[in-house]
Amino acid sequence: MPAFCCVVGCGSHGERDNVKFYAFPKILNFPHTQHLNALSQVRRQKWINAIKREDLTEAKLKYATVCSKHFINGKPAGREDSNNPDWVPSINLGYIKETKQKRAQDVKRFERSKKRAKLLNVETLPVLEEQPGTSDEIEWNPYDKSCQTSLDSANISHLMFASIRCDKLQKKLNSISLSYESFKSNDFKMRYYTGLDSFSKLEILIKYVEPYVEIHFNTSLNAVQQIILTLVKLRLNLDFKDLAFRFNISPTTASVYFENIINVMYNRLKKLIIWPDKDILQKTMPSCFVETFKDKTTVVIDCFEVFIEKPSSLLMAAQCWSNYKHNYTLKFLIGITPQGTVCFISEAWGGRASDKYIVQNSKFLNNINPGDVILADRGFLINEYVQTLQAQVITPAFTKGKNQLHPTDIEATRSLAHVRIHVERIIGTIRQKYRILSDTVPITLVSRGQTDPILDKIVTCCCALVNLCTPIIPS
Repeated sequence: MPAFCCVVGCGSHGERDNVKFYAFPKILNFPHTQHLNALSQVRRQKWINAIKREDLTEAKLKYATVCSKHFINGKPAGREDSNNPDWVPSINLGYIKETKQKRAQDVKRFERSKKRAKLLNVETLPVLEEQPGTSDEIEWNPYDKSCQTSLDSANISHLMFASIRCDKLQKKLNSISLSYESFKSNDFKMRYYTGLDSFSKLEILIKYVEPYVEIHFNTSLNAVQQIILTLVKLRLNLDFKDLAFRFNISPTTASVYFENIINVMYNRLKKLIIWPDKDILQKTMPSCFVETFKDKTTVVIDCFEVFIEKPSSLLMAAQCWSNYKHNYTLKFLIGITPQGTVCFISEAWGGRASDKYIVQNSKFLNNINPGDVILADRGFLINEYVQTLQAQVITPAFTKGKNQLHPTDIEATRSLAHVRIHVERIIGTIRQKYRILSDTVPITLVSRGQTDPILDKIVTCCCALVNLCTPIIPS
């Protein structure tokens, strides 16, 4: 179909006249070029205003063209060259009589703008050291009258208003975004989204992890943003689609960033979960433990379970079924010092595994030394293993067929329960602070065929982050 010029009174025909035709500028909608998007919208509207045809609907504009007769240089200017007189059709428009003087002024104005751009480029070049006798002794003033533009009070007021509005919008954007700067200015927001108890802890964490994060040329988020995304996922367990909207990326990219940062955090933060030195333990033993067990307590152990989706494998489903929780779970053995820090976390075991089995087959017993005292719940029947290491395990007393416990056993059980409350508080803190451990974990985070499944790394990272915060057990 031959092209026609849509300008009133022009009548240029593609098969008859030796002219070129140009379509109306399209409105861009690229995700990372907001400036170009806005510029394209302004240009399209200026073309419509220049043509001045009320019958040009959006449907007609799709096929409407303007011929080269309506541009000073015979063709439109570039997309970003808004100072060029050919950025918009300007001659032979059928409704106004253009004078040669007016067109010449437009061209001169454009040439002056190009000269100013060249001067700016020259002024930014490095200054070479002048050699004696090489100066041309020519005095040059870059501030020619033709290069100067006067601003009236209305323009200045408009610029000031725009600047103030930009500042307000930037502050509003920072307040609703999950960024390092927004956390720096809002401590409550930082605690809510990361679980850390102060901004200084977040700074320490970022300095400790950021140098080990790999950044590629096409990475959408920098290392700090990826770390914040991961902390938000651990803390609130938001869906990856939710995180994608918040960080302006795709759900797949959010998932990839989360897994990459978890791997880095695991390798860096697992060093924060350390078995305590006995001398330091005894010197810093909390009073609630000293009153009951002197200064002999080394560690308090317990198991906690994390709900998971039903595995597709029948064998794995059988291993993960927990009769206690009546659900599919993974079980972790956790060791906590009297001071309230996590000193041991096992790998994941199926919910069917007993506490005794996990203690026996995990690496927990490798840390026990002669004379150590372990506090445990009544499900930990591990005396035979601990005694071979010349250590002691204290558990609540059993009735063992008796009608009631002996008064001394009752008192000992009550004392043990009193200190174990603190341990249960710490486990509760880990699960409440990091919701990913209290919600049902997708099976994709459980069975990856890796040496260390990602759920093991997630639990380790959560425990290390809790160690980074202030302990909840009173000294």
